[in-house]
Amino acid sequence: MIEHICEFMNKWHMVSAGNRVIVGVSGGADSICLCLILKELSTRMNFSLEVIHVEHGIRGKASKEDALFVKQFCQEQTLTYREFPVNVPAYANKHHMGDEEAARKLRYEIFAEVAKEKEGTKVALAHHMEDNAETMLFQLARGSGLDGLCGMRPVRTGEEGECYIRPLLEISREEIEQYLGARGQDFCMDATNEELVYSRNRIRHNILPQMKEINAQAVLHMNQTAHRLWELREYLEEETARALEGCRIKEGQKYRLSVQGLQKLPKALRMRVLHETVAEAAQKRKDITGAHLEAVADLLEKQSGRRADLPYGVVAKREYDSIVLWKDHQESAENDRQEIVISEERLRSSLKKGEPIVIPAGTQGEKFMLHIFRFDGNMGEIPRKMYTKWFDYDKIRDGFSIRTRRKQDYFVFDGEGHRKKLADYFINEKVSADMRDKIWLVAQNAQIHWIVGCRMGADCMVSEKTKIVLELIYKGGTKDDGL
Repeated sequence: MIEHICEFMNKWHMVSAGNRVIVGVSGGADSICLCLILKELSTRMNFSLEVIHVEHGIRGKASKEDALFVKQFCQEQTLTYREFPVNVPAYANKHHMGDEEAARKLRYEIFAEVAKEKEGTKVALAHHMEDNAETMLFQLARGSGLDGLCGMRPVRTGEEGECYIRPLLEISREEIEQYLGARGQDFCMDATNEELVYSRNRIRHNILPQMKEINAQAVLHMNQTAHRLWELREYLEEETARALEGCRIKEGQKYRLSVQGLQKLPKALRMRVLHETVAEAAQKRKDITGAHLEAVADLLEKQSGRRADLPYGVVAKREYDSIVLWKDHQESAENDRQEIVISEERLRSSLKKGEPIVIPAGTQGEKFMLHIFRFDGNMGEIPRKMYTKWFDYDKIRDGFSIRTRRKQDYFVFDGEGHRKKLADYFINEKVSADMRDKIWLVAQNAQIHWIVGCRMGADCMVSEKTKIVLELIYKGGTKDDGL
């Protein structure tokens, strides 16, 4: 296994002579294995090795014991050990995140800061083949495109320019445990890895074993497919760059796309050109969905003057033989102020702990109270209040946002899935124009699940089959509308 990893690291040029490698060690089997292997290779490949342990402050005594285990392990291996304690629950609450998401963000911030200390530093991560397969399945379930299905890369550059390497990406979990067993090396067990409330744990414990029953080499084959998809992605990136040169002009802060040039492109390439342009205009990639790109593509068939409003205040407008995109900074600031994202991780954390979430909203003391609990099937308990609504948790568990309206918004108004535009609803209900921008909406992308103070969409309502309820209560600040 050592030789295989050495060849893999050389193939991807993970380290050079004189590099400093820092490895994040949690105490689990994967990171302990990686640390031992890197120590063995450090002399042969001429790099220095240091260990970082991030103590997240989540699991109380167990978390402290893991930190002590890693410290003692490093003493036995004569490795430099640095411990970084962080307060994940406080950070998660402040930034409206789940504990898992907050822990990852804080951990990578520490990696980036430590990497800046010395030029030529590499950050080693212990992801292996099963991790990569889980990522592919997770992204597939979420409706990801090609980029998400490519899985993890052996080498990648972080947001601060730091370099991450994954030496174990061609190694299986079974090989890792066999390696540690042969050496008689202990490791820590994190009890949260067994809890099926987390999506990745359900994939790990329920889905992957079933896939291995179908084909014992399923994980290997998925990793091979990820590599082939990445090669395809690289080819499409090269073609996208050429297409952008041929059909796009930048005019100051605006991007002008030729309608004729776009229409000549195959649809897959056209959508990548649109994605790249919207992302550059927004200066962000997160939350730019296929629905947003289709809204821009629809302008190819519309008359001059039609527009599409996109995330982060980006506007796309048809101007004769062009589509022009730019960022409306005033609208962007308003959108940022009036959108609160409730992530999947934060919902899982609330369900696991049984604790309600308080969500501040707006500038007038408004807030939402979120509570998740098991449903006993008594439909008579469902509240009939304007500002208290129950949702079927399993239908909204992927996360949602609380925000004000956008152009493409719609809701499902009956059990057969028929849709109605939010704009048409406001007109039919005679909601005044000045109020339409002030009404809070519970949404997933362009789909509205609750027009706060008005009605719910039909798709997330509680039924006899509901197992878990997500309750949202709106409290309107000084007006106490939710009481």
